[in-house]
Amino acid sequence: MLKHITLVQNLSTDPQSHYAKQVLEFFTHHGVHVSHLQVLGKDCPEVPAEAENPDLVIVLGGDGTFLRAARKFVMQQVPLVGVNTGALGFLTHIEANKLHSYLELLMQGQYALDPRMMLSIKSSGESGIQKTDVCHEELALNDVVVKNANPSQLCRLHLFVNDIPVAVYDSDGLILSTPSGTTAYTMAAGGPVISPEVDAISITPICPHSFSAKAVVVPFNKEFRVQSDLKNQDVVFALDGLECGILKPGESLVVVRAPIPFKMVNFKLGDDDFYSLLKRKLQWSMNPRWQSQEAKAAQFHTEHPPQSPSS
Repeated sequence: MLKHITLVQNLSTDPQSHYAKQVLEFFTHHGVHVSHLQVLGKDCPEVPAEAENPDLVIVLGGDGTFLRAARKFVMQQVPLVGVNTGALGFLTHIEANKLHSYLELLMQGQYALDPRMMLSIKSSGESGIQKTDVCHEELALNDVVVKNANPSQLCRLHLFVNDIPVAVYDSDGLILSTPSGTTAYTMAAGGPVISPEVDAISITPICPHSFSAKAVVVPFNKEFRVQSDLKNQDVVFALDGLECGILKPGESLVVVRAPIPFKMVNFKLGDDDFYSLLKRKLQWSMNPRWQSQEAKAAQFHTEHPPQSPSS
């Protein structure tokens, strides 16, 4: 039974607090304590002591807000559920106009926890790598991206799997993604879409300067090392879209599966199925000819409604 939830609201996508008020009023009516956190744009939420260790975190925003909130609660193993008040919303797959019915399901405990694998980073050197403050958790739910600090130039990256040299990429960068992240940057870069049920990591070069440089899918229980080969330029790396640090020439970033999973709420409803989300959010496997025929049929029925029988 829920006793304490934390609500993370992105003011950029719910500026009038329309949906936040619905959540607050619903749980207050049911006697559940709500800690309300507000963020603006791409800011990370600041979590005061009274908002820590809730039974559940509800995120109002887009996928970016969801990922930033996940960083704050993953070490506590608190489950998250996302309500899409942003644009696409693949992780925040609950549509805002259906909010109340899903709140009822949460209150009744009619949901399951879907464990999602995460990635963890570390340095291969004794001195460590230069990191920013946002890299405190060193975990990524979606992906780890390594690319040239100068976006107008290529970088040369060496990839090792379990210290076996695999490839050298002359490209804009490299994406190492969990299955959850393959519908994001990886897909946009031409990589594979992987079901969250599969324990694998995809490796996708970004705009490689070679026809032979393709994405590969590798079992999760490997150690991946990306080494910079730029002589006088830095390479940056980002976790879930947040720039987290710098690799100096010759330095390496090691990526492994994180020791803990991320807990995502899953209602096991038809609309929340992974393949249904692909179709609904990304128009996966949608044949334009079928859509055109369906649109014509709908227009015909609108213009020619059925006549009621005469008495």
